[in-house]
Amino acid sequence: MSAVAAITGAVSIGIAAAALTSFTRARLAEPLHPRVVSVGVLAVLGMVFGALAGLRLDTWPEALAYAVVALASTLLVATDLAAHEIPHRIMWPSVLALIVSLALAAGIEQSWGRFGGALLTGLVIAVVYFVIAWFGKGQFGVGDVSLSLLYGIFLGWLGLPYALVGAFGAFLVHVPVSIGLLVARRAGRKAELPFGPSLIVACWLAAFFGPALVVALIGR
Repeated sequence: MSAVAAITGAVSIGIAAAALTSFTRARLAEPLHPRVVSVGVLAVLGMVFGALAGLRLDTWPEALAYAVVALASTLLVATDLAAHEIPHRIMWPSVLALIVSLALAAGIEQSWGRFGGALLTGLVIAVVYFVIAWFGKGQFGVGDVSLSLLYGIFLGWLGLPYALVGAFGAFLVHVPVSIGLLVARRAGRKAELPFGPSLIVACWLAAFFGPALVVALIGR
């Protein structure tokens, strides 16, 4: 199923992301790097995230939820890189679509406890991120908090180890990215670097390797 799902995901999300180029551009007020939000870039990102979603897919009832997360990842990586912005008109419909699609999967699989756990996990992670944002002197903003809710729900559906690795691994992913930009002189020490892509990358890494990383860290 993985190969078929990966190909299907890559093609469908790539086409969907490319078709939403104009919509995505319209959500940005003043993009710093408008070329990032182009048909070609969105299509490539969509194919990558679509393929990842297909490879990680466990059961077909979950396919819609994975597609939602893959498409949201594509659009939000692009907008955050282009304008340091997580547009609410992309973010909140994605959260709603994910909740509805997971509810459908839970209904089919009769896994309502798992669904409730996913919602609770997402809420807790979002609260933690909100507290960090409140006291973190602008390290990341409200958009990143809402993004943590989306991926907290997604990873919470997979299980608590996945969610913990994704939520806190984002900070570890962000450090080398920031250092790399500083070394490459693409950003000054006081430059504001988008946190969203680091969170998204960390969450997809957690979706594949979460439990293994937890085992490696605790030495069992």
